[in-house]
Amino acid sequence: MMKTIYRNASLSADTNLSELMISLTSTIICRIAFGRSYSEDEGTERRRFHELLNEFQANIGSFFVSDYIPFMGWFDKLMGLHASLERNFKELDNFYQQVINDRINHKNSRQDAEEEVIVDVLLRLKKERSFSIDLTYNHIKAVIMVC
Repeated sequence: MMKTIYRNASLSADTNLSELMISLTSTIICRIAFGRSYSEDEGTERRRFHELLNEFQANIGSFFVSDYIPFMGWFDKLMGLHASLERNFKELDNFYQQVINDRINHKNSRQDAEEEVIVDVLLRLKKERSFSIDLTYNHIKAVIMVC
């Protein structure tokens, strides 16, 4: 963030501090939750992650007629809202499964003692069966979705 501000200041270019703060916050949260950042330098992965989140926000904010008039649910299907929501859910599910798989593979291949991230802690709890319920990958995805 500081490099971007310095670069823009030296070029006398405008700097959108709101956008930079959102990017910084997103990077910090992703590092803590996923063990990697999806910063501007990461290209397609960052773009895919942010597209999924933007589409998710758009879907959640959409007006579903069936929320107010339940028997008019056919209208939501006709408008493609259900299909869009289902497609986005599957893409997010695949993305989070890839994050879990990456952390499992990373943990198996790493030699040095690295700090655990949230996904690592959840995977360890799943392995140890520390809860009265059987922790599944869907539970882990739900927790990281909230992050």
